[in-house]
Amino acid sequence: MSVERNMPESALNTDDYPMMSDLELRWEKFRRSMMRAKPAMLGGVFLILLVVVSLSAPLIAPQDPGMVDVNLRLKPPVWVEGGSASYFLGTDALGRDVLSRLMYGGRVSIMVGLSSVVISGVIGIVLGLVSGFFGGKIDDLISGFSEIQLAFPFILLAITIMAVVGPGLLNIIVVLGISRWVAYGRVVRGQVISIREREFVEATHALGYPLYRILFMQILPNTLSPLIVIATFAVAGNIISESSLSFLGLGVPPSVVTWGGMLSEGREYLRGAWWMATFPGLAIMATVLSINLIGDWLRDYMDPRLGDDM
Repeated sequence: MSVERNMPESALNTDDYPMMSDLELRWEKFRRSMMRAKPAMLGGVFLILLVVVSLSAPLIAPQDPGMVDVNLRLKPPVWVEGGSASYFLGTDALGRDVLSRLMYGGRVSIMVGLSSVVISGVIGIVLGLVSGFFGGKIDDLISGFSEIQLAFPFILLAITIMAVVGPGLLNIIVVLGISRWVAYGRVVRGQVISIREREFVEATHALGYPLYRILFMQILPNTLSPLIVIATFAVAGNIISESSLSFLGLGVPPSVVTWGGMLSEGREYLRGAWWMATFPGLAIMATVLSINLIGDWLRDYMDPRLGDDM
C-alpha cells in the first residue's frame, strides 16, 4: 500500500513532493479534502444548480409566476390525480404555478443571503480591526455596543426594526446586515489582538507604512479563514431569517415571490393543498442543509488542528 494514499493532507509538504510549488501543494490538499467530503460535494452541486436555475428563471420557468387564473386554483402536482403536466408541482390558491414561483423565489433567497453577509461582514471587519488594533476606550465602546446588541434576541430585533421601517427587499437586506455584524467583529478583534504585536506588524510600523495598509494588507489577510467559515453559515441563517420574516408578513412585499411568502400563503391549505407549503419548505431545507454541509467542511479544512483527520 502506497505511502501517499495513507498520508493526511496536513502532511503534504515540499519534502514529499519536491517538484510541486507551494500553490500546487495547496491545490493538492484542497482537491484531496474535497474528494473525501462527499456531503459537501453534494451540497455544492445542489447550490450550483440552484443558482443556475434561479438566474435562468425568466428563460426556463414554464409559466409566469404572477399570472392569476382562478380556474386553475389548487391544481395538484402532475403525479396526483387531477394534475397537469403544464403545472408540474401544481398551482396555488390563485392559480399561479408553484414550480415557476419556486424558481423565482430562489433568486430572492440567494440575493438576501449573500447581500446581507456582505453588509454584516464589512461592518464587523472594520469595527473588529479598529477595536482590536487601537484598544483602550475605542475597544470598550465597540465591545459594549456589541454586548448590548447581543442582549436582544436576533429575530425579535429584526421584527422590531422591520415593523418600524416597513417591508421591502432592500429593508430586509439592510436589517439582516446590520443585525449580524457582531460575530465578525468579535472574531476579528480577537485575531487582531493576537497578531498586532508580531514582528511583521512591528516591521511595517518601522517602515512607515500608512495605517490602512497595516490593517487591511498585513493584519486582515491573517484573519480570513475563520471569517469565511462564519460567512458560509451566515448565508444559511439569513435565508432562514428572510423566510421567517416573510412568513410573518414583515419581509418583502407580496408582489415579490419568496419561499417564505409561499409558505405563509400555503399554511391555510395544508390539508387540501399540501403542495403549496411543502415544496417551498423543502427548498429552504435543502438550501440551508447544503450551505451548512459546505460550511462544516470549510471549518475542518481551514482549521490546522483538524488537518490530520481530514
